[in-house]
Amino acid sequence: MIQEINKQPEALLREVQQFMAFLVDQHRREHAANDWPERYFDRTAGAFAGEPLERPPQLPFEQRKEW
Repeated sequence: MIQEINKQPEALLREVQQFMAFLVDQHRREHAANDWPERYFDRTAGAFAGEPLERPPQLPFEQRKEW
């Protein structure tokens, strides 16, 4: 297949290259949606270092009707 593609005119080869780049980019985007963003943990690890975490007072439970 590669040999046949290489026999094509330069203009067509550029179109094939652009289309292949589009497919690769699309594949990366689809799979990136299921992964953590690039360097996510490098940017977030230790973000609260030295800051005390405070828990606000707990609200009362919602009263619901019996079944």
